[in-house]
Amino acid sequence: MKVDGAWTGMMSQLINKEIDMAMGLFITMEREKYVDFSKPLLEEHLEILVKKPEKNYARWWHSTYGIMSSEVWFIVAMSFLLVGIVMFVIIRVSPYENRAFSAEVGEASRLSTFGHSLWICYSAMSWQGVDYSPRSVSGRFLFVFWFGFIVWTLILVTGAIAAYFLASPVSFSMPPVKSFNDLAAAGGFRPALISGSPAEIFFKDSQVASYRRIYDRAVKVTSVMEGLKQVRLGGTALICQSTTARFHSNQKPCDLMYTHNEQGLMGRRAVGIGVQKGSPLQGQLNDAILRLKEDGTLHELYQKWTGALEGQCPANRYPPDNPPASKQPAFQYYTLGVPDVLPLFVALLVAAILALCIMGVEVLWDKRQSKETRKAAPPVNMTADCEDTNI
Repeated sequence: MKVDGAWTGMMSQLINKEIDMAMGLFITMEREKYVDFSKPLLEEHLEILVKKPEKNYARWWHSTYGIMSSEVWFIVAMSFLLVGIVMFVIIRVSPYENRAFSAEVGEASRLSTFGHSLWICYSAMSWQGVDYSPRSVSGRFLFVFWFGFIVWTLILVTGAIAAYFLASPVSFSMPPVKSFNDLAAAGGFRPALISGSPAEIFFKDSQVASYRRIYDRAVKVTSVMEGLKQVRLGGTALICQSTTARFHSNQKPCDLMYTHNEQGLMGRRAVGIGVQKGSPLQGQLNDAILRLKEDGTLHELYQKWTGALEGQCPANRYPPDNPPASKQPAFQYYTLGVPDVLPLFVALLVAAILALCIMGVEVLWDKRQSKETRKAAPPVNMTADCEDTNI
């Protein structure tokens, strides 16, 4: 960089022959007047470094409660109450349930309450055992259909959850700033430029109106670390070289991502090794760089030092390297609706009605059996006369 017309830094040291070479210099026409450059090691361009969007809690809500629609939740709740009410009626009315209570438990008043009926239904839902299960045919008939309703509902919910977790409609984060035009527009994000950097010089000297607006709105920082601090605080997007953006977006805590600009042409510059004017090192460096490019070593080194090979911070680039094919429809979340569970509810409703009918048959049969028992039994007076005769 020039200050008051004089070169500073490594350029000044090369010109004054204090050093033999300087690594990582941008190759410009102005600099080539004073020093020689090797063939380009790589090409840099400007990219936008932003903070990753916060976690989408709507996705968490969907995985917990959105698997079933509100109508389906209502149907499940009504099914629970329906079975609880019918089971309560059966336990209260069916003579076989009352006899079972009296003979086996001895606590008919406690176990024949509505709360205990709901507890029986809930135990079936959670697959937990209870101290009592229906003894009558009507109660067992209803219980079998209730258990089937639960099993099929769980199968549907499990399938919907599996499809939800296998689906990946968006495998990358969507940054709040996607292009330099977004930064130029008056919005919630402000650009940040490092003072004296090639990025600041590019926007300062640009004749494009939108780029001039970026420079006018930019926050000036003195170093990359200060710029990263501003980015992590939120509301700021750091404009820096592509290598810088890719390196820091691949570092933990993995809270940064960079936006790849239009075709990577924004502020493109070649980076090479500077040597003294007329130095024989230029030819030797050119030969070495060509060999490193041909065998892929240079590319591997670039990938290594930018963190791309480790991949310790996924989804740190927008747009992604391998976006989903546009021709293939994205897999959508599946929410269980009324048509999915309506057949189960109808079957349960019919089973509840049939259980009440069976309970009625049980009551009638019990009354008939009681009458036949009373008819078959000898009269009380006759029994008393027989006892007197024996005396």
